[in-house]
Amino acid sequence: MVLVEGARDLAMQWLQTLLPVIELEGGLWVGAADDTPDDRLISIEPVKARQWLGRETPLIVWDGWRGNPPDALAALSGTLKAGGLLFWMMPSPEAWGHFADPDYSRTGLDHDQVHPFAERMAGVLDADSSVIRVKLGSSEVTPLPELSALASEFTVATTPDQQGLIRKLVAFGLGRRRRPLVVTADRGRGKSAALGIAAAQLLQQGRRQILVTAPSRDNVNTLFAHAVERLGADVLRAKDNRIDIVSGAQLRFLPVRDLLREKPEAEVVLVDEAAAIPVSLLKRVLLGWPRVAFASTVHGYEGAGRGFAIRFRRVLDEKTPQWQSHTLSQPVRWADGDPLEPLISRLFLLGAEHSSGALPEALAGEVTIEPGSLPKLQRQSWPMLSAFWWMPITGQLQQTFGSGWTILQPEAGVP
Repeated sequence: MVLVEGARDLAMQWLQTLLPVIELEGGLWVGAADDTPDDRLISIEPVKARQWLGRETPLIVWDGWRGNPPDALAALSGTLKAGGLLFWMMPSPEAWGHFADPDYSRTGLDHDQVHPFAERMAGVLDADSSVIRVKLGSSEVTPLPELSALASEFTVATTPDQQGLIRKLVAFGLGRRRRPLVVTADRGRGKSAALGIAAAQLLQQGRRQILVTAPSRDNVNTLFAHAVERLGADVLRAKDNRIDIVSGAQLRFLPVRDLLREKPEAEVVLVDEAAAIPVSLLKRVLLGWPRVAFASTVHGYEGAGRGFAIRFRRVLDEKTPQWQSHTLSQPVRWADGDPLEPLISRLFLLGAEHSSGALPEALAGEVTIEPGSLPKLQRQSWPMLSAFWWMPITGQLQQTFGSGWTILQPEAGVP
């Protein structure tokens, strides 16, 4: 991460000087379209971040002066590939507690007060030596982080983690009916690539119709690209939403609502970015076809990840109790130990996990909300809050603790 600190006009001038000398194969500008610092960047609004799930980019320039929706920033950071850069234009971290973030109006926060959540994030950045801090208007030399030598050059390749998933997906696709598979992973683990490779192998091993669905076609670009690559000479024709192979078998994409309306026959249905699809629709897909695999990220990015992890699991337990699960953990888009992912996780508390056995006790009484300060809420309470809301807590925490309120966990048994 490159934190570009200082006045916005100075930051724009600095970027307009720097970016033209960087060799780019695309990139994203998150800010006002008319202000793009380099014409090679694709301009998007933060609310359109979901459209980039399942894709990757070498560079992101985020104009924090125009607003910082936490869920969108966390989501887009996960689309960076190895060697990528995230430029974040912001005031100096010392001023974040009083910075009138334009996104606050969306969450109902008051601009005329101190914002503890923003102050906390500034502290996280200040303590992280991997963050490159460009202090514009200052004579201070920008220190660069020391990078340890890699044992070997990083290359994007199928990981053992992915290979295990591909084998499981093929066995699932050729196996018994009504045993759905749920795949979860953080961003950059190669789940979409694994789905594409497995779909190709299933077609080559006799499956005739495989359907793919997702919130949008762009979400499955990676899936289709890997399917085409794996099929090789077996491809008869490849169109935007469909791949036909010489045997007559077919891999086809349909938006989820079209899938449910048309109800085409298929031996296998693959659902990518499932957490961004309402649970009610996922349930209908689950019950509509004999073999359905769901893949998604649950840590904050989709905006409904925790609902997917908790509410949809209840549907699976009730309707298909023999469902299977699989988790990917090894990064494929970047090397192990890359500093950006753990930084984003700390900034937005994406790694909150809970023990299901602890929840009944934690929620035995009423949840009390009262004025307070952020440090009063202990870190062990984040998982409880995440599960309580059934949603990622990034934006919700910004709203709750940015306003100076604290949620207190009740004592067990207190009415």
